[in-house]
Amino acid sequence: MDKNVYLFVCPGFADWEPVLAISMISGLNSDIPKKRSYNIVTFGLTKEPVKTVGGITILPDVDMDEIDLSRTAMVILSGSSLYENEDPVQLVPRVRDCIRSNIPVAAICGATLFLAQHGFLDTVRHTSCGPEWLKKHAPDYHGGNHYIHAPSVTDQGIITANPLGFVEFARDIIQTLDVFTPEFLEVWFGAVKEGYLDADAFDEE
Repeated sequence: MDKNVYLFVCPGFADWEPVLAISMISGLNSDIPKKRSYNIVTFGLTKEPVKTVGGITILPDVDMDEIDLSRTAMVILSGSSLYENEDPVQLVPRVRDCIRSNIPVAAICGATLFLAQHGFLDTVRHTSCGPEWLKKHAPDYHGGNHYIHAPSVTDQGIITANPLGFVEFARDIIQTLDVFTPEFLEVWFGAVKEGYLDADAFDEE
């Protein structure tokens, strides 16, 4: 557990979208067998507290200038109305640095709009809330030929997901970070999608 996964938190942060992923990859969760785990570090545009869409107040651990790329395993950008109303352009250099350093970037819902607006989806396969939605809200988006209608898509180190694809988003994050064995990941994903935990079956794995 020597590397960090940085989770972006901002006003209107859609709190449910990354929760499944971060709870599975966190080193604090030792109840599930893992190949490796990570420190979860929240970051904001500043260190000021933010309130999620569900009304939870979060105090970011660091601001974006304190991200240590040498210790970064992934950056996760969750959805928020922020991306439609106030484009956080301050994030662009950080995301660009991650991509250039082959550090995966995962974005869901409104965060895919941010990636689209700034050209990060122009040459990679991706998903979102629909290609027309991206075009409407991101005038500089030119990646329509690479759009895939799917819950979550991974390509060239970028993970994108539909707002209702948070289970697939979690699976793709877990797989990219090599947290579970492929066999366990398949069982875990099936159990979550079915909505029933058969502890006996897990014990047999």
